Amino acid sequence: MSLPVPPRVEIAQDIFLDGRLALFHRRENWLALADLHFGFELSQRAAGRLVPFWGMKSAMERLSHLLADYKPERLIIVGDLVHDQAATEVLRALLSRVAAQCEVIAIAGNHDRKLRSCIPLVDSFSTPEFEFHHGNCHRDTAGRISIVGHFHPAAMLRDGAGLHLKFPAFVQEAHCWILPAFSSWAAGTVWETGEEARIWVCTPHRILSLEPRESAA
Repeated sequence: MSLPVPPRVEIAQDIFLDGRLALFHRRENWLALADLHFGFELSQRAAGRLVPFWGMKSAMERLSHLLADYKPERLIIVGDLVHDQAATEVLRALLSRVAAQCEVIAIAGNHDRKLRSCIPLVDSFSTPEFEFHHGNCHRDTAGRISIVGHFHPAAMLRDGAGLHLKFPAFVQEAHCWILPAFSSWAAGTVWETGEEARIWVCTPHRILSLEPRESAA
């Protein structure tokens, strides 16, 4: 039985949003994701909460399939690689496996403060068009479009009969793009459409576009 093809949509020339919560630039051959929060389960278990390991399993499977499908030259992780230091060793093992397939750029997020002594982190990464940083503090983008994480955007879909479901979302503004959280544990914050923001809702089978809200006359 063949597996369903993951949804993806071209959100700018040569740039694709994949429903597995990642962004791929075909011409520059990079894959970007944010807010991995790897090992959330480990920190919860250390606190006495016996949560299942399905979030780590989901992250590893999706990342493995994304790397196999796109074969990027570079993986850019836009901050919050871990939830806390409880996941340091499992993250290091994961990054080592990924580094055998492509270059890894790991950008520090606000959850990553204790990783610097054991994992190479940078505060930002630039390409000619984009400035990648976590988004928890101001950066000089030199006119580039910022690609950030940190905010865990989500969108609510309703059927008019009372049913409502929340899904991760990608927010596309003129000068800032906000990646959905890659972690399955990050429920996300419902993002309101603005005059310049387009919201791409990432459901398991489709990516839906919510158009920018028009300003009042």
